[in-house]
Amino acid sequence: TILLFAKVFFFIFFFMWVRWTIPRFRYDQLMNLGWKGLIPLSIVWLMVTAAGVLYFNS
Repeated sequence: TILLFAKVFFFIFFFMWVRWTIPRFRYDQLMNLGWKGLIPLSIVWLMVTAAGVLYFNS
């Protein structure tokens, strides 16, 4: 139980530290990240997954 407490304390401290040190994104920066970064990446990953399914099921 002490090990569990130490792990929980570490992760809570880590997440709080990251939140305090990294500034928040503005709304326009989040939209830019989504449209130019995350959406194309997810489309590419979807195509890679579909190709893998087609390749390994054949």
